[in-house]
Amino acid sequence: MQDLNYTTHKVEIVPFKNEHAEFILSQELNASELYLKPEHRKYALYLEQVGLSFTGLVNNKPIAAGGISMLWDGVAEGWVMATKDIWKHYIVFAKHFKKKTDVLIETTNLKRLQTTVKADFKKGHRFAEWLGMKSEGIMKNYGPDGSDYIRYARIIKRWVFLEV
Repeated sequence: MQDLNYTTHKVEIVPFKNEHAEFILSQELNASELYLKPEHRKYALYLEQVGLSFTGLVNNKPIAAGGISMLWDGVAEGWVMATKDIWKHYIVFAKHFKKKTDVLIETTNLKRLQTTVKADFKKGHRFAEWLGMKSEGIMKNYGPDGSDYIRYARIIKRWVFLEV
């Protein structure tokens, strides 16, 4: 468990648990654009994967969670969920999520990390780009509510050394 003191708040990065998703999704999310109907929230319960997901707590309260879900060798889907309280601590969480993402890329030997961001969620686009991802285009009617999303991906180049 990583423990950081950020002003007067106790900030920790801990392994993600399903109950973190339940709490985060029961709160007001970090953007009005991200509303999910109750029947769509069940998919968050598939995100708990040992070593591949984490939660940021402030004073023992889940504020944001993220991680990767492996699709197949070398390719993973990245995800993040956060409450509206993320905006009080976004700098510290952004730095830790970037660091954790970079570690996950290396430890899982990814060649491609991809994610989706709701088309009208501008802060989400900036965050994906800050993580080193590039837009690959619009995904029409992708969201559970029929909304459009943008596919982002980070392609990781691996050096291959050949013996001569």
